[in-house]
Amino acid sequence: MTLPIAFAIGFSVASIPGPTILLIATEALRKGFKAGVLTMLAPLLLDALVMVPFGLFFQISLFSGKGTFFLGLAGSGLLFWLGLQSIRAGAKKKPLAFDREGPGGPRQQEIPSFTKGLLTHLSSPYPYIYWSTVGASFIRQGFETGGARGAALFPFGFWLGASAFTLLVIGLLVQGKKLLPRKLEPYLHYLSGTLLIGAGILLGVSVWKG
Repeated sequence: MTLPIAFAIGFSVASIPGPTILLIATEALRKGFKAGVLTMLAPLLLDALVMVPFGLFFQISLFSGKGTFFLGLAGSGLLFWLGLQSIRAGAKKKPLAFDREGPGGPRQQEIPSFTKGLLTHLSSPYPYIYWSTVGASFIRQGFETGGARGAALFPFGFWLGASAFTLLVIGLLVQGKKLLPRKLEPYLHYLSGTLLIGAGILLGVSVWKG
């Protein structure tokens, strides 16, 4: 395993449409570049602190059978809810449920983008499965040939590649939003919300079918 290959794998995996990249795109469209980056950093941190150790100690996923089923359904529900919130954000006459108690009521702090990224990544079965199969295998191979430095090569290159693709997406979305007339902004919320809901339904169906 070399750094360019690990980078290419990370770049390619990040380019696959999924719950996390759709959430990152939604946050970037709604709140800008900083929110998109904060949402992106949450899965990276979880991978380093949770998923990689999980994969190394459990080469065969601990969340198999019913565990994967319920975890996937939770992720499906979360994505569906986030999609509804994005659509409501486009309807400016309707305040967001987590923005205020009601018309004229006191404002409440919205759920931070970083927290949304954490919840989405934790409730998706895919990171657990990936790092306990592909990821753990490459890390073990790297350790056998190059010790601790070899073991760190794959996750470092993978995260570098995934971050490169995600930052590219965030930059393009933010710049594209600036070039569009302001009256089209609500439709961006509708589009991102619809994509999140679609991802939630797809995840739920996939889990249900096994």
